[in-house]
Amino acid sequence: MFAEERDPEGGTPEDEAPEGAATPPETPPEGDAIGPEIEGLEQLTGEEPAAEEPAAEEPPPEEPAAEEPAAAEEPAAEGEAPPERRPKREAGKKDSEEEVIPGMHLEPDLVLEEQAAREESEFAQYADPEAVLDEGAEEGAEEAPTDAEPVAHTPLDLAADARYTATGKRKSAIARVILKPGEGTYSVNGRHLDEFFPRVKLQRIARQPLEAAGYNTRLDVVARIHGGGVAAQANALRHGIARALVEADPALRGELKRRGYLTRDPRVKERKKAGLKKARKRPQFSKR
Repeated sequence: MFAEERDPEGGTPEDEAPEGAATPPETPPEGDAIGPEIEGLEQLTGEEPAAEEPAAEEPPPEEPAAEEPAAAEEPAAEGEAPPERRPKREAGKKDSEEEVIPGMHLEPDLVLEEQAAREESEFAQYADPEAVLDEGAEEGAEEAPTDAEPVAHTPLDLAADARYTATGKRKSAIARVILKPGEGTYSVNGRHLDEFFPRVKLQRIARQPLEAAGYNTRLDVVARIHGGGVAAQANALRHGIARALVEADPALRGELKRRGYLTRDPRVKERKKAGLKKARKRPQFSKR
């Protein structure tokens, strides 16, 4: 129920209204929410429904302006510096401008260029693996003749029935060698050199003394070898042939010694020690 208005004299508006007259309903103040619509409310109140107002026509969209006016600058607060204005870049210059590289105006250092060119020339040969292989092959080809180059010495004419014997050693291999005039054949333990030493490197080692002295087609070699491995036997055979050659021609001693054919290689495997696994290898240390 609505609040009743009272007169200062104490009367109410209902008392003043004549009996039998319909009291008009009080309208709620503006701003108050109205409840849900009730059917026949217009008949009770005697009011006609308000006609619906036509919707306002929307104005046509305005075309965007070609150039918008610059926004008004806001006044700077007291104590603050005014904002910096950036110059507008023109559209034509945007594409034409090139990127500025720092240090582009500096002059190049000629010393560094010369050093780089020198290093490139020094290490250019190692860039190509084929060039490295070719260079290694050439070096090997150059070194091989120096070792097998014959001595500047005239071979002697030996007697047909001459025999020159010597013993060569390497590690535990022992080779007993007999040199006699012939066509340069090798017989090692009754077999040909190629059969006894299948590896070409070992065959070359055995032939070195005769080829260096120039007797490779004048003397035959007969040898008996035992002990050691094939590499040690090849070195023992070379040592025995070199010693026998000095017996046949003493003038070859200096050249053969310079090339190391007369030197007995003393290197052998070191003996095992008690308490060790090998000559110097110790067992693993255990703390407990």
